[in-house]
Amino acid sequence: LAQGCWPLLCSVRHYLSLSSSVVSCTIRLVNFTLKTALRIFPGQDRLPPRSIQATIQRPTPRLLWAALLLRSAAASHCSGRPRSPVQSWKMPTSGLEKPDAIDLCIAKLLASASDTQDELDQTIPNNVKIKEMPPSETGFVAWSRQEDMIIDEVADKNRGIADWVIPEGATNVTPRILYCHGGGYEFYSPQDVYRPTTSKLAASTGMPVFAFDYRLIPEFRHPAQLDDAVAAFKFIAKNGPEGPGDARAIFIAGDSAGGGLALALTVYLRDHPVEGAKVAGVCAASPETDLACEGESYLTRRWKEGGGHQCDPMFRDEDPAASSLPQIHKLLGAPGDEGSIHPKDPKCYISVKHTELHDLPPILIIVGDAEVMLSDSVDFGERAKEAGSDVKVSVYHRMWHTFMQFSEGCGAPDAAPLQPALDAQKEQADFFKGLQDKLLKKS
Repeated sequence: LAQGCWPLLCSVRHYLSLSSSVVSCTIRLVNFTLKTALRIFPGQDRLPPRSIQATIQRPTPRLLWAALLLRSAAASHCSGRPRSPVQSWKMPTSGLEKPDAIDLCIAKLLASASDTQDELDQTIPNNVKIKEMPPSETGFVAWSRQEDMIIDEVADKNRGIADWVIPEGATNVTPRILYCHGGGYEFYSPQDVYRPTTSKLAASTGMPVFAFDYRLIPEFRHPAQLDDAVAAFKFIAKNGPEGPGDARAIFIAGDSAGGGLALALTVYLRDHPVEGAKVAGVCAASPETDLACEGESYLTRRWKEGGGHQCDPMFRDEDPAASSLPQIHKLLGAPGDEGSIHPKDPKCYISVKHTELHDLPPILIIVGDAEVMLSDSVDFGERAKEAGSDVKVSVYHRMWHTFMQFSEGCGAPDAAPLQPALDAQKEQADFFKGLQDKLLKKS
């Protein structure tokens, strides 16, 4: 049935792209279809048993992808944003009848009705506890979101709350990790979508992770984000998971914009040292390092239907660099505005690729080969190495922006784990534990 109806389903999807009628009913129908298909064929990346194949002639991938097509079109109307081009939506390039786990994950990202939030990792390890730290305990700036940015009425009016994410056995003697969350400097907090990320980092390293809630745009321009990062570093230099106590070692981590902030903080602290504390190492995942958006990957890695394994499903605009400018102008100010900062100004730490990159601690950058911002990582790494700093850039084949946060298979029931994401998480943990071992040998 699914095999025969494939052209009809494509036509329906095209119709939905032109008309918003019956959208809500379509979403319900498609979600039901997806859930039914996933219950019948758990894991998605495995073929059904031979007895079932004989009956249905292996339509499973077409059935799933047809449903994903329809949900993608319907979601576009609900959100006001196109999820993917309409006319040329294609099956995965790695195989028509049996798409692999990566293909299926990409399909779910493209069809997401939640801007990929539902596809993020959801699990918090059992051996980790989370302790919220309000501004009254940390001294951080208490702030709130403006009315048009409020999603959660309570949480968004009470911002500035940090998380201590504490794995079993961690004490004040254990090295501490400062985590800078992503979100384009405009979205998210340690408490919303980031707890699975920070808790997995804590569990895999055995180190407590301190995730702070820095001020966001459009309410606060640069340097508010860097100022908050400096305040967070100073706090964990003197306060651990058990309370007051000097840090023996501090590592920094972050992803996307938070990865850029982690690197910016590292460079800033080189120039403005904190007495009694220094950065022992940094791991940045998919970092945003070039706010001028000049890297070639902004063109070569943008999403293209049928474009192969080097297209980023997280960035689907025709010109990702141009699409990023409004957000960057909120952060740095538009050209000509009073107090605006040029993204290539060497003193603009937050556009860290353009700063001086000498005398930095060991840095690991994890990035996907399919990322629009691949150049941000590669170019930063090359410039830092030329300046004499110890930097490793690990590039993962076929992976997209912030792929490490989709290790559970992008949200489907019984989904196959995304192995490259698991490998990257392990590389990150091994990096920090290796630095810890070197510090112990020196002491």
